[in-house]
Amino acid sequence: MEPPNFFDLLAKDLLYAILDHIRDDPFAPKFFSQACKSFYALESTHRTALKPRRLDFLPRASRRYPSILHLDLTLCPCVDDFALKALSLAWRSSLRSLDLSRCRLFSHVGLSALALNCTYLVEVDLSNRPDLTDVAAKAIAEAVNLERLRLGRCKGITDMGIGCIAVKCGRLRHVVLRWCIRVTDFGVGLIAIKCKEIRSLDLSYMPQITERCLNHILQLEHLEDLVLEHCLGIEDHGLATLQANCKSLKMLNLSKCQNIGHIGIASLTNGAQNLEKLILSSSLVVTTDLAKCLQSFPRLQLVKLDGCLGVESGLKAIGYSCNSLKELNLSKCVGVTDENVSFLVKTNKNLEKLDITCCRTLTPEFIPNLTNSCLRLTSLRMESCSLISREGFLFIGQCQLLEELDVTDTEIDDIGLCSISRCTKLSSLKLGICLMITDKGLKHIANSCSELKNLDLYRSSRITDEGIIAISLGCPSLTVVNIAYNSNITDSSLAFLSKCQKLRTLEVRGCPHISPQGLSNIVAGCKNLETLDLKKCRKINDAGMIQLAQHSQSLKQIKLSYCSVTDVGLIALASISCLQYISIFHVEGLTSNGLVAFLLACQSLTKAKFHACFESLIPQQILKYMEARGCVLVWREKTFESSWYLLDISALY
Repeated sequence: MEPPNFFDLLAKDLLYAILDHIRDDPFAPKFFSQACKSFYALESTHRTALKPRRLDFLPRASRRYPSILHLDLTLCPCVDDFALKALSLAWRSSLRSLDLSRCRLFSHVGLSALALNCTYLVEVDLSNRPDLTDVAAKAIAEAVNLERLRLGRCKGITDMGIGCIAVKCGRLRHVVLRWCIRVTDFGVGLIAIKCKEIRSLDLSYMPQITERCLNHILQLEHLEDLVLEHCLGIEDHGLATLQANCKSLKMLNLSKCQNIGHIGIASLTNGAQNLEKLILSSSLVVTTDLAKCLQSFPRLQLVKLDGCLGVESGLKAIGYSCNSLKELNLSKCVGVTDENVSFLVKTNKNLEKLDITCCRTLTPEFIPNLTNSCLRLTSLRMESCSLISREGFLFIGQCQLLEELDVTDTEIDDIGLCSISRCTKLSSLKLGICLMITDKGLKHIANSCSELKNLDLYRSSRITDEGIIAISLGCPSLTVVNIAYNSNITDSSLAFLSKCQKLRTLEVRGCPHISPQGLSNIVAGCKNLETLDLKKCRKINDAGMIQLAQHSQSLKQIKLSYCSVTDVGLIALASISCLQYISIFHVEGLTSNGLVAFLLACQSLTKAKFHACFESLIPQQILKYMEARGCVLVWREKTFESSWYLLDISALY
């Protein structure tokens, strides 16, 4: 008689709670299901979301997981009508959400089967299919319970197709028509008239729409988000005649709408007392008249003016008009000065996020005004603020709620890092091209900022192994590390970074002392590694690739240009079941034979970049096969640094 399995005595609610807790770890549910038969069955019924890496996994997945609600097929570009029909039958009673935004082979036939079988479907993403026509739109319109529909870059759909959707899908709440260039005011107007429940509408980059459709849109009682980015057909003089107003509007995006000024904005937002977010990136001149418009929005929390001109007089006026801002983006604005930004932050003491990237006229005098006024600041981006000297960074430590800091390409030094280390909640720190920081400053961060997850030290050339070791020990939750282009970094750094078991992205390009031994340490310790940049690490060879293949089955992207990898190492990488992207140029040991073998063996590959000299050596049958499989091959013409010996295998076919 078999002894009792004590796992079977655990309550299902407890086991479901465990599964919910571990779902972010790609391997944990698998290990859970392997514990015993009851756990296996429990995990099968509990899983509700699925993102298969390959199309041929779908039949088995449909049997294993009968209760899938959300299906993401973005890694399966070859989904065709047969596959759509099969999955619609397998999950006909459960499927609610389907993402087909990277799938290229299905047609209206598959969409008809999907709409017919999955009657509970509420969300579909058909983006990036410029070949889909009104016939496909008519087919998906049969899914009458749809609430969310994305048709971004469906350039073949016209007003007729949109009309079918508007008439049949009256429950739509979120609609994306971005880059639907053949849709006009008539089609958009139909959506607004027939779909009264719409909350969010994206009409970006639609050259044929004008202010005529806006009267219908602004009458939507529940509309909260309206995106009109780069709608050049909408102009001030037409907006001035608008009669409707939208009291429910919370977010308005007019980025790159260069024909809309303060008059048009005032007309669009007439009565919008609940407006919280206004995005005007790269659109207009910031004037006092615009600031007066903002006085009408007592709940305004976010303003994005990045890339706008003439902000010098307007910013101070905005400070008078708005005192409830929580997020402000002034990146690459012309006319930002110490005086006007200082006044603005003093009147908006609840500011939580500020972006002053490339505001090259700001000086250290501005920083104390910011840190003394905005004690709730959680995000500060000040890349390339070249006039802010090292003294200015001494005040940043006063913002002790800071979680994100970008000081790339500035004069920050070790004393500044010591001050920043007082921000103990810091999770993202970007110190790229900071040529004055050393290991001493990095140790201050390591000793105090234990929650750090993202660290960028790109081209910070005075950092050595000593600093990286300190960071590795003090910040065990690191998920993204960039130490590219640093000749001081050796395998010792990687040996200690391997202790950061949550590491997902590592960039060490241009670190000439990194060897297969260091790579071996990383892949052995960091099982969740997904992105690896080894470009110009010339010591990396086949031994390193074999280690990757053995230990890094989660790897999705790798860059290997200028490494010492041969066909042997490349073919070893093909065994990594998750690998989706590879870039490899200027590798002397690579031949067309090895390239073909890799392409045929790496079944999950969706994009690869190789030197153009190989393109003519690959048999057409192979190229057509890869295209049919949905893999994009990019061939780049680049000058080789040394002689190549290329083997032509086309004669074999």
